[in-house]
Amino acid sequence: MFENFVFENMPYKLVGYEWHVENPKKVMCIIHGIGEHAGRYDRMAGILNQAEIAVVAVDLPGHGLTDGKRGDAAPRDKVFEAVDEMLDHARKKYPGVPITLYGHSMGGNVCLDYRCRGGLDLLPEKFIVSAPWLKLVKEVPKPMYLALKAASKVTPTAVIGTGCNSEELGNMSIVSSYDSDPLVTKRTTLRTVVECFDIGEAIKNGTNKLDGYAYGKPFLLMHGTFDKICDIEGTRAFAARYKDKPWFTYVEWPGYYHEIHNGGPATTGELVIAKIRDFVLA
Repeated sequence: MFENFVFENMPYKLVGYEWHVENPKKVMCIIHGIGEHAGRYDRMAGILNQAEIAVVAVDLPGHGLTDGKRGDAAPRDKVFEAVDEMLDHARKKYPGVPITLYGHSMGGNVCLDYRCRGGLDLLPEKFIVSAPWLKLVKEVPKPMYLALKAASKVTPTAVIGTGCNSEELGNMSIVSSYDSDPLVTKRTTLRTVVECFDIGEAIKNGTNKLDGYAYGKPFLLMHGTFDKICDIEGTRAFAARYKDKPWFTYVEWPGYYHEIHNGGPATTGELVIAKIRDFVLA
């Protein structure tokens, strides 16, 4: 079970989560997806705790218990500051213990971006990304995207629906509470969407900024083949550029939905969590 805490040096209430382990072998830091909150990773964190892996997470701006307009995980610099705080907390709480940075969905987009240009991108020893937002299954036509981008410059915090629902996430025995969870929001802001589109496209195509500090560190990328939210083809395009790198591992999970750690119609995600555990400990 997690404990919440508030980061002390921020100008707004930024809330963290900690699944503590005495003398852990490793630490994993979690960046959650759009509209959700870090508490939804309680099941995964509990399993990792059993393997002596401590877990730290943060509710991004506008999400969960953290301040901000609901769903407004932007601008990216502000999101990066939240990730900086999470990593710095893990470093100070568990000095000398290797850290893995994990991101899912929008959090995968953020994690991939942070790996390239984050303020503490040197700190994690490993990176794990699942079902990243690089391309959406429900593609937005270019004229609509251009209209959204123009509107985001005029009213950046105007809200639109995320389109996410529990039936598309994972095994219903695990994710059914998503639709009634008071800390989940099904709305996001125009600037959040536009940033994720633009950054995801750049990451997918290899045109994003790369400072090189985290390049070559062990990197696990995973996606479920039945994902109805983030298109696996975007992940495949990204993975193709790294396939010959000895430090890069790409895994597809046949029949798994968007939240691969929560499985799919006939699976519950334990094998995915075991893969994460083994990668962190290796």
